[in-house]
Amino acid sequence: MHTHNINVKTATRKTPERCGQTTSLRMDGFITDISSSHPFDVIRADVVLSRLEDQANAGCGMHYEIYESRLISSALDHLCRLPMKDRPVFIGAADRKGITLTWAQEERSQAAYREVMAEIAAEQE
Repeated sequence: MHTHNINVKTATRKTPERCGQTTSLRMDGFITDISSSHPFDVIRADVVLSRLEDQANAGCGMHYEIYESRLISSALDHLCRLPMKDRPVFIGAADRKGITLTWAQEERSQAAYREVMAEIAAEQE
């Protein structure tokens, strides 16, 4: 008669990384791709910021204040949707590009945006 050596406990444990719940910070420049349907897809943070810059530039009409307001708002929106472990990487990439991602900076850029829009409206009258 053959006996089977059945080990009730497996040699490997399920770690949080294997379950898609990593808790360690990423330091390789990649962040979770929130636009992907696959939970393990990643994208470089500087690529995301470049895309956001292109989108902000598309409708700014050669006004830096409009561009800055759109860029900071979209970058902060993206930041809020990222998992906590990816946020430092995204903030660091933005900082290297000269983009300050703070709520105070967004308020300043929104105030400048409103001033420019008021000037544009006054010119059109």
